[in-house]
Amino acid sequence: MVPSLVKIVSTFKDTDTKKISLIQNKMDQTFFVQRKMKHADYFVYKALQEHPMQGIPKIYDVQIEEEWLVITEEFIQADTLAEILPFSEKEAVNIVCQLCDILMRLHQLKPPIIHRDIKPENIFYQDGKIILFDFDIARFYDPSKTRDTTLLGSVGYAAPEQFGFAQTGVQSDVYSCGRLLQVLLTGRLDQSVKGHFERIIRKALSMDPKDRFQSAAQLKAELQEMRWIFPGVNNRSRKGKVGSWIGWILSVCIVLSIDTQKNTSFEHDNLYLIACFLVLALLELVICNRHKVPKYDLSLVRWGILSLTYFLLLVGGIGILTLFDRMLSA
Repeated sequence: MVPSLVKIVSTFKDTDTKKISLIQNKMDQTFFVQRKMKHADYFVYKALQEHPMQGIPKIYDVQIEEEWLVITEEFIQADTLAEILPFSEKEAVNIVCQLCDILMRLHQLKPPIIHRDIKPENIFYQDGKIILFDFDIARFYDPSKTRDTTLLGSVGYAAPEQFGFAQTGVQSDVYSCGRLLQVLLTGRLDQSVKGHFERIIRKALSMDPKDRFQSAAQLKAELQEMRWIFPGVNNRSRKGKVGSWIGWILSVCIVLSIDTQKNTSFEHDNLYLIACFLVLALLELVICNRHKVPKYDLSLVRWGILSLTYFLLLVGGIGILTLFDRMLSA
């Protein structure tokens, strides 16, 4: 962007190595953010400019002026996550799942871009949507290297390898996502999370990258598995949703083919058919929500719990229908 065509409106940050300002185009009065840095990666920002993606500010210009890398990017008027903390469990999961979508796009580039500075201060939040910004210490993943040449990152959010233990990679951003989830839920870095999120956060924060979720997609899938699923409505995958609808159609066909003359349990045939449908519907419901039962070393324990759950739900459902049948017959 031609310097003579813009004016500086305000300055957000001004140090020896970084200057961030709000600038305005004198021609059409449009606002932009200008980032001037000494240590950012020109090629990372150039890749972001050439591959615009949802959830990241649009990069309009990337230039080198003497010792400065000058970036002109989209101006976004919104609060950061740090200004809103803490969040409800539902909001926190939604935010991290959106972040995983952004990271999946970044990590799928050739070569992958590793953000390396994921924290509440670097994520805008508006109307339930997030925007990840500040790629000032982002780098390309280089499989030929064993460790980073420049040790940078925000203490508490940066993975151990960012401080010289190994090379940062996809799992480094996963680590930061785990820490972010913790802070979104508690509002603090030094407060641990108990309950069903504890296992997920502990795995994401493993010291060894090999012990973490190996991709943002894996982390997102694990978070989505925590939802209760109604078959055919909010399955985790398109394949699962199609399978559920096939199950519903088969269940209806089976129930419609039942001969009500063999009904010896209910006074009303319609309630008998509903009871038959309940047998199949509850089976599909329990199978689709099997992720809610923890995995044990002995798989029979898990399936035993699922079977018991199905049996109890079935007994309860049939009991209610039987009671209703008797009330109608009275």
